[in-house]
Amino acid sequence: MRKFLLIFLFLSCENHEVLDPNPTDMEISLAKEKWENKNFNNYEYTLEVSCYCFNDGPNDIEIKNNDLFKVNGKSVTLEQLQNEYWDVKTIEELFNIIDSKLEDDPFSYSLKFDENYGFPIDIYFDMEEMIADEEIGYKISYFQIN
Repeated sequence: MRKFLLIFLFLSCENHEVLDPNPTDMEISLAKEKWENKNFNNYEYTLEVSCYCFNDGPNDIEIKNNDLFKVNGKSVTLEQLQNEYWDVKTIEELFNIIDSKLEDDPFSYSLKFDENYGFPIDIYFDMEEMIADEEIGYKISYFQIN
């Protein structure tokens, strides 16, 4: 029985490097540089978007060759990404959102990046002080390289 258990455990292990996010305040340019230098083309993560909008909670996202490949284990069409999964983003798209929001001079914001790899972990923007429902946040968890 013990041999069977060891063989089962050995065979069930996958060769994925799971990264524990190590959040830190960091300049955006340094974070982007770290991310781009790693040249990850295939990766997975969970993205949770917080806003006063319709979304179904966290989405598990799989990226292959730098393109969205699967959402919650299923292949998706471009139409689904534009409508049903409007909140699903690649890491590069999240960096673009950060740049765009900063250009619009937000009332307040908070950005945390992974210390080792540079990808954003926690993004929050409040664009207008006097508007109560336009805030948006993005949280990345369970990042792994494939």
